Amino acid sequence: MKNAIRNIQARQQTLLDLLKDDQAHTVKALSLSLKTSETTIRRDLASLSQMGKVNRSHGKAKISKTGLEIDKCDNQNIEVIKEALAKTAASFVKNGNTVFINSSSAALDAVKYLIHKQVTIITNNVKVAALDHNSESSVFLSGGEVRFPKEALIGQSAQAFFEAIQADIAIIGCYGISAERGLTTPVIHEAKINEVIVKQTRGIVICIADYRKIGESANFKSCDLSYIDYLITDTFSSPDKLKQIEDCGVNIIQIQV
Repeated sequence: MKNAIRNIQARQQTLLDLLKDDQAHTVKALSLSLKTSETTIRRDLASLSQMGKVNRSHGKAKISKTGLEIDKCDNQNIEVIKEALAKTAASFVKNGNTVFINSSSAALDAVKYLIHKQVTIITNNVKVAALDHNSESSVFLSGGEVRFPKEALIGQSAQAFFEAIQADIAIIGCYGISAERGLTTPVIHEAKINEVIVKQTRGIVICIADYRKIGESANFKSCDLSYIDYLITDTFSSPDKLKQIEDCGVNIIQIQV
């Protein structure tokens, strides 16, 4: 499976290299250049278009004006990717589990897929309370200062709340994840809560991070990669960065969207 994903990524990178001349190329021409079927080329171009790297029109493709830069705001399909990753993360949760959920939108998305399971959710994410839940489930908010607009609960009381609890599993998101710096966030108060969450989890810790987060880092460190059991990401993520993370002992699950 991993080899197949890497082959796809290598082929897509070759496509991008061919398109760097800023000219519009037909699917047929690209198919001949790469010695692969037009169907495969169309599928690759669709993926690259989702990432904002390629513009497609009338059977032709051209490099996006934004080049190879990934805009964290403009990808209209990022929500589709995030939902797929969240659903996979939620599948690890078993009936009766106590689950830590951090303040990230990625972890929040995973909660939506727990509605058919009886669980206890422990979180500093105020938005969790507004979601639909299984009638047999319980939700506990940590308390603390509410940080807007994210609606994250932070501060010493929130930290102390998590320190007094152990969970069976944790689902967390991050600003960035890298082999060099582990999990990071731009908010020091959230980093402290995240650190407690991973340390107080007696079972597996799952990090959800789409391709935009892989290899990125912010100012404040939440934890080393040694605390992360699984990274759930997509097939658009940098294979080199993922290999570095995998070499740190993290199990990587890539979801093709």
